[in-house]
Amino acid sequence: MMENIYWIQEWAKVRQDEVVRLPNSLEIHDSFLKNMSKEEFNSAFQEVWNMFTNIYGNIAEFPETYGMPLHRLLEYKYSTKEARESRSAAYRPLRLLYYLLITGDLHSGTIIVDSNKFKAINDIRNIPKIFERLSDHGFCFDGLKNYKIASESIYILYPDNVQVLTILKLMADKAHITNRINDFLSCHYKLFQDDMNTVNYGNDADIIADKMHTKQEKEFVYAMDAVLSEMGYYAGHRESNEGPGYAYYSKESEVRKKGPYHYLMSSNKTKLVLYLRIRNVSKCLDYLKECPDSVKQIFLWSDIGCSNRIKGTCIHGQKYAIDGNTYWRCGCCNASFYFSPTIKDIQHYIKLVKLGLKK
Repeated sequence: MMENIYWIQEWAKVRQDEVVRLPNSLEIHDSFLKNMSKEEFNSAFQEVWNMFTNIYGNIAEFPETYGMPLHRLLEYKYSTKEARESRSAAYRPLRLLYYLLITGDLHSGTIIVDSNKFKAINDIRNIPKIFERLSDHGFCFDGLKNYKIASESIYILYPDNVQVLTILKLMADKAHITNRINDFLSCHYKLFQDDMNTVNYGNDADIIADKMHTKQEKEFVYAMDAVLSEMGYYAGHRESNEGPGYAYYSKESEVRKKGPYHYLMSSNKTKLVLYLRIRNVSKCLDYLKECPDSVKQIFLWSDIGCSNRIKGTCIHGQKYAIDGNTYWRCGCCNASFYFSPTIKDIQHYIKLVKLGLKK
């Protein structure tokens, strides 16, 4: 595996992983099948999906050819502005394509873009390099000179499969109308399951499940959500740099305030992580003796803590001992205990939070 030198390489790989994995069968609303059969749609959409994953993959491998920021991991810490810039930079080619599509019209297999409308909304830099790279992925452009805009109109063709442009135009328009640009950037197939003006997904636990790559992770998300919903928990979105989260609270007011959650399911770079709000481990120790090793392991490692611990001002971390070994867990930014969960242990997770929630 190629070792990352620059932050952009790490984040481009994450964006590649965030392209939503396709189910065995797509649900497509009839309004998107006016000009092609379902078989043609499936084939063209698969080509679009491959294109998106390849673009992110190429950025990870050859970031300089896309005009990406080349900030080295060893020179810039995670929280620096240089590292933060790289998180969104990998989206630039597909954001550029999105802007072209929503400011253009499809006529006889060609997207005709109003250059002035495009310039009015475009916020992407180094667009000549990006136009050139998009050409590598099968697009043909007229109205450019040395990949710079040189005409009042830009003409976009995709000679290998004219239906690809149709799919892309529909995707961009649907994302624009429903304010779902992130679903365009991740090539989300659910954009097509309802009509052009309707979205009936991405409001509940599916925001996590749709990011997962394995059947087991998806099943856990829905199983855990069903248990917590049955218990009367209130749920809401909780974003992080690494991906979306879905948090569960005892009070509805805490959802609005994004207060301390009891449980959080998070897509950490498309890997499922469950957080448990356990404030007092000592109250869980007797019960842990009855738990399987998969649950005990949650408590048998330490983290170094955050800057508050170094300063001696930490009030959320916990120090505890199990079998003569002492452990420390930070709790300043998130709940102290987090791990890759399994369905068979759900009732243990519930019991542990019940026992250890209060100090």
